[in-house]
Amino acid sequence: MATYIHTPDELGDLLTTLLAGAAGGTKEAWAEKVGVVEKLPIAMNVRSNWQVAPSGKAADKKAIGQAVDIVRAQHPYVAG
Repeated sequence: MATYIHTPDELGDLLTTLLAGAAGGTKEAWAEKVGVVEKLPIAMNVRSNWQVAPSGKAADKKAIGQAVDIVRAQHPYVAG
């Protein structure tokens, strides 16, 4: 697990970079589909304190879900 705790904006950038590289398209297009990385209260979410509310087609949402799983495995928490 990483020792640096990213901000929500940094995690959003990481997600869009991963998606653009793995699934194609631009970071900007993926950023619209991923939406905002929302910080959650740690007391209620001990395994991870962030979430996204993806939009787009079913295939886009599936790709975003897979990217979230990959990123969350290494970066379960956000700062800020």
